[in-house]
This record gives sequence, structure tokens and C-alpha cells, in this order.
Amino acid sequence: MKYFVSTGLLTALFLLSSPAKAQVMEARFGHIDTQILLEAMPERNSIQSEIEGAAAQYEQEILRMQGEMEAKIAEYQQKAESWPAAIRTQKEQEITTDQQGLEQFYNTVQQELAGLEASLLEPMIERARGAIEAVGAEEGFTYIFDTSSGATVYNGGEDVLPLVKAKLGL
Repeated sequence: MKYFVSTGLLTALFLLSSPAKAQVMEARFGHIDTQILLEAMPERNSIQSEIEGAAAQYEQEILRMQGEMEAKIAEYQQKAESWPAAIRTQKEQEITTDQQGLEQFYNTVQQELAGLEASLLEPMIERARGAIEAVGAEEGFTYIFDTSSGATVYNGGEDVLPLVKAKLGL
């Protein structure tokens, strides 16, 4: 029985003095605000311009649709009392259909713009991620935390933003 205890004790002492423990104690932590990094990247402006251009086209169509619907509403308000019930009902259904169509189009536009933004930002995000990983490996960081999410409680360690910007040539 003593044999097992002493072997266990030796194993424990070996593990406590092993290089793995030394690596844990020498862990190097860094942090970066990726939002600041992404905003500093030159392609961000062209992506923003492309998204704003697409949004402007959609906005023109939404305004046109709203104008048509407002004209129908104005006509309805002006003539509703003189129309027979069947015409009033038909006009009310048209207005309701137009309102639903406008809402559906608006939701579709929001989804398309979000998809466009995601597809345009993906290469830029991958480029930034690659630079962060390269800096982490080159500088010996164990972890680099992203502070832009607001989830980081303590910003100890080094701010690697300047290193990543230099890696990207910014």
C-alpha cells in the first residue's frame, strides 16, 4: 500500500514540476477591440458605400410604393361616402394588400441588406482574423480576447491592436 502512495506522490510532484505547468504560469494574454480594427481597414469604406448604394435604391422603391398607397388612401377618404359598399370594400382590400406588400417588401429589403453586408464583410473579417492569429503566434500570446463584445470583465494583458494594424499595414 505504501508503494502506491509513494508512486502517486512522485507522480504528483512530477506533474507539478512539469513543463506544462511552467507554460500555464507563463501564459500571455492580449486583447483587441475588433470593431476599431475593422473600422480602420481601408476596404470598410468601399463596403459601406456599396451597402449605402443598394439601400438608396431600395429606399426609392419604398418611397414610390408609399406614394401610391397614400394616393389610394387619399382617394378613399375623399370618395368613400359616395361609393357603393362593394367599391368601398374593394378599395379597402386594395389598401390593406398594399400595406401588407409594403411591409413584406421592407422586411425582404432588410434581410437582403444584412446578407449583402455579411457577404461583403466576410473577406475583411477573415483577413483581420488571420492577422490576429499571426500576431498571436509570432508574439507568443496564449489567448487574445475581443473586447468589442463587452463580455470581457478585465482587460489585463497587452492591447494587440497596434501589432495587428502593423501586420495589416494600417
